[in-house]
Amino acid sequence: MLRFRGGLFRQTRRLSTQWYYATDIPTTKPYEPNYQPSIAPQKFEKLSEEDSITLESKFRTLNNKTKESGTATGSEKVQVGEDNLYTVDLGNFTIKPTYWHGPTYEVRRGLWFNSTGTPLSSFLCSELENLSGKKNEVQKLEGDYDEGKYVLFSEDDNNTGFILKNLDGGKLFLNYLKSGLGSYIQINGIAVYKGEKKPVDFNSIDKMLVNSVIKEKLNVKEGIKPNLDEEKENEPAVLSNLTSWDLFDNLSSILSTNGSDKNSTNLKPDTEFEQVRLMGDYPNQKRKIRDLVLCVHGIGQTLGKKYEYVNFAHTVNLLRENMKKLYSQSDSLKQLNKNHGNDDWESNPGIQVLPITWRHSIKFKTVPTEDDICNPEIPSLEDITVSGILPLRRLVGDVALDVLLYGEKYYQELILDTVMNELNGTYTLFKKKNPDFNGRVHLIGHSLGSLILFDMLSRHRHYKLKFNVSHFFGIGSPVGLIKLVERTKIGPKKGPKPKSTLRVNRPNCEEYYNLYHTCDPVAYRSEPLIDISMSQYDQAYLPHWSELDGFTSKMIEISGNIWEGLPTPPNIQKNNKEEAVNEKLNETVKVNKSEEVTITGELKDILTSLNHSGRIDYALKPNLLDVDVISALKSHVSYFEEPDISGFVMNELLNDHQRSDEVVVKKVTKQS
Repeated sequence: MLRFRGGLFRQTRRLSTQWYYATDIPTTKPYEPNYQPSIAPQKFEKLSEEDSITLESKFRTLNNKTKESGTATGSEKVQVGEDNLYTVDLGNFTIKPTYWHGPTYEVRRGLWFNSTGTPLSSFLCSELENLSGKKNEVQKLEGDYDEGKYVLFSEDDNNTGFILKNLDGGKLFLNYLKSGLGSYIQINGIAVYKGEKKPVDFNSIDKMLVNSVIKEKLNVKEGIKPNLDEEKENEPAVLSNLTSWDLFDNLSSILSTNGSDKNSTNLKPDTEFEQVRLMGDYPNQKRKIRDLVLCVHGIGQTLGKKYEYVNFAHTVNLLRENMKKLYSQSDSLKQLNKNHGNDDWESNPGIQVLPITWRHSIKFKTVPTEDDICNPEIPSLEDITVSGILPLRRLVGDVALDVLLYGEKYYQELILDTVMNELNGTYTLFKKKNPDFNGRVHLIGHSLGSLILFDMLSRHRHYKLKFNVSHFFGIGSPVGLIKLVERTKIGPKKGPKPKSTLRVNRPNCEEYYNLYHTCDPVAYRSEPLIDISMSQYDQAYLPHWSELDGFTSKMIEISGNIWEGLPTPPNIQKNNKEEAVNEKLNETVKVNKSEEVTITGELKDILTSLNHSGRIDYALKPNLLDVDVISALKSHVSYFEEPDISGFVMNELLNDHQRSDEVVVKKVTKQS
């Protein structure tokens, strides 16, 4: 009989069926119809208990209908994850984002597992279920599976066995397996068991396996060799790590799409597109949403097709995670919600943020695989690119080309139409799936995305949204520069309309904010374009999260992704490090010979019509960043990681602000 050292396999009882989703290798990618995964997914996470129960119930109902009719009865779409952000298709066992364009990942029903605890595919599980009644004989599997072609179950326990690659040894090989020598000599196959709990005697079984399916499949695709033994290998990279390398020494390897480069462990151009993040540490309950925030990306999103850490959906995931963490530890934000009479104020901020990914919907022929949408006689960007310092030229093309394209009228109208349709489509879908939603809608635009939204809101008679915009946050925005070049001023949609010989853009929103790092090379101020006198006054500064809620330690805990990696002397303990950070956080912004001035009258009315506080420009306090080339590049891509940004946005959305009666600014005397 099939035995292993340590005794017989023990049968496990299943009380319920846990469902899993892959987190590493997508089955499909958006905008890449020819994509085929080179290896099967190896990393899986559990869906929540609530989601698993729902999926199991729907699956069994669908399965019973199929048995009764004798034919497949179609599919079943099931909403899962926080606020139903993801959709499972039980017809093909996949999961994908509900509201945005993203990759599809495999879903597995936790019925049979291999010796590493990875759930087997649903089709393989179905075959094992059907064949498990036959013991002591090898049975051929009908499907084509990476795990093998044959299955042999234990003579004493049909819930355990082997999936074999081949039967090259014939009867002698089978007798060898049954004799119990399997624990001493390696075999060509994998061990499997039924039930989520691994049998006790399974712990040493890996020693018996000759060929690893993972290693075998990895060799198929040359140049991609992720180390699956490292826990962080398949986790999505933090955006700020984009500039953590020596930019100039490693520029060619950073920008290369060849996985054999020395930095290829961080660049996985053909494997992961987006890490699915459903669970976290929060229950997947359906919350009541009172504020919907739609986020529009900016320049350089062609990089999102190449490198996962520039993927905008993941960027918005970071913002969502930061918001949840900040709210869970913030008494002041909870109090604001409580004041509004919301019964769920203790755990639910009532805010949901969704990405609007527009760039891949438009083909500009900036890469050879894109068809030109205008004229086949127009060459591609690759055709006109000079070969010298090619990696740098490709970086400029990937990051800056969208700005140049937006400046051309034909493409600008195309971009505005596309973003408008994406915004309206996402809002309509959200309303359909949340019919009780009657809250406010807000917009966040990053980089070029803020300019797109600004122009759309300023031309709202031409670009009609299906919702009113309450708060509009431009982040890392070039609006100030572009409007300066266009000789265009900025004014409120209602209220005083001062005389001007210049054109005036009036964004159709209740509150307008311009947030930026002082060292962001893409960001510019907006207030001087409202009135030239504002150029003599310093910008406002975002409060540190610690100042908003009164606990500096929370900033340290939550923003580990920002402080992680900063050099710390080995003799400094945690308390000393926190004191050093506290001191840094509590530094005041030093403005040379600044003088407070109170703005009243018509200018005050204009400013407070654009924003309740009268201040539109808000900078992150500069002591958080070192002003150098790396920090400048880093600042533009790391806004959504900043707790100060997350805290400020939440505070503004939850607060019942009143229009200021006066606006206090600081007059700056420039240094000589």
